[in-house]
Amino acid sequence: MVMNTHKILCTGFFILLLFVLCTMPVMGYSAEAADRFAQGNALLKNKNYTQAIGAFEEAIILAPDYYEAWNGKADALNRAQHFTEALAASDNALALNPEYVQGWINRGYILYNLGRTNDELKAYEKAIFIDPSSPEAWFNKGYSLAGMKRYDEAITAFDTVRSLEPNYPNLAANRRIAEQSRDAASPWYVKNAVTLGIIALFAVIAIAWFISVRKEH
Repeated sequence: MVMNTHKILCTGFFILLLFVLCTMPVMGYSAEAADRFAQGNALLKNKNYTQAIGAFEEAIILAPDYYEAWNGKADALNRAQHFTEALAASDNALALNPEYVQGWINRGYILYNLGRTNDELKAYEKAIFIDPSSPEAWFNKGYSLAGMKRYDEAITAFDTVRSLEPNYPNLAANRRIAEQSRDAASPWYVKNAVTLGIIALFAVIAIAWFISVRKEH
């Protein structure tokens, strides 16, 4: 009985130690740094980008490894159209946590504004690789693919979003636009392939019948 109690206590201590080690970066953020981060998010939501950047920078000074604050700064800089600086802040966020899904999605937004469409797509694909259930990552992948005129792939991405979150904002409209753009870009003979095939079949049958009739006479 004593031995079992000892094992339970050791196991509990091990689990607690593991939890502390796994959450140490988050637990290391001071209350003041977390408060500055919250202020930055509130200012960002209200479109006060300059003040938001300042709040995120204060959080970073207090906690240099605060990757969410680095990402918040990148987001605010991007919205303020300081794209190169935004990308540098994104670099720092993802260097601190390469598995940060929102960081990769945000990076995609920045790369879009820099005109780096291939890298933008790769950022969304990285987010999907980390979290295949992220509707935001799939939606932005679809949007990016549509912009590259890869409409069938875009529609597939939008369908994935629909399976994950059917009411995702602007999903139906963007999927419809991708379909319309694909159809408009298709050559007339591709769009009418079935009809042309039927006509060709009847033409072959008619010619064969005509030849057989000629031979009989």
